Amino acid sequence: MANLQPIPTSRFYVEFDGITEKMIKSVTEVNFTGKLAGHDKPVSSTKGGKTLWQTTSSGFEENPNFTVEVFLREGDMQMYNWFKAVMPKSEGGDGNWSGSRKAGAIVGYNSADEEVLRWSITNAWPKSYKVSDFGADKSDLCVETYEIVCEQINRTK
Repeated sequence: MANLQPIPTSRFYVEFDGITEKMIKSVTEVNFTGKLAGHDKPVSSTKGGKTLWQTTSSGFEENPNFTVEVFLREGDMQMYNWFKAVMPKSEGGDGNWSGSRKAGAIVGYNSADEEVLRWSITNAWPKSYKVSDFGADKSDLCVETYEIVCEQINRTK
């Protein structure tokens, strides 16, 4: 019988091709919703009065997405440069969306530092950027927040 051990939510990491060794504060709102077709009305009725329904998966309602908060470190611009690379030139970016999408992973660890969860990410790009508020009365560490969109997220472990 398997040993049922809860997995702590505080032991995780997220990485993308060429973007590693980040100090991640949080990964939130990992979500994707399948789009269904044909589920809203019956297809037919059979002998004995059984109603048949058909549900067909036809991709995602919208692309899977999640939010990553990264602690800012002096001189580290990797995540921001990735964001700038995918943004259109008309918005001040480099306009290289198709060439700047990256593979990645969200990984969860148990209390013994063993990988126990993994979501593989396909063709991801940052959709939005936000930096934490600055204030003379603040004691928080500076954080960049990125909304990440991707073509696919698969739980592989």
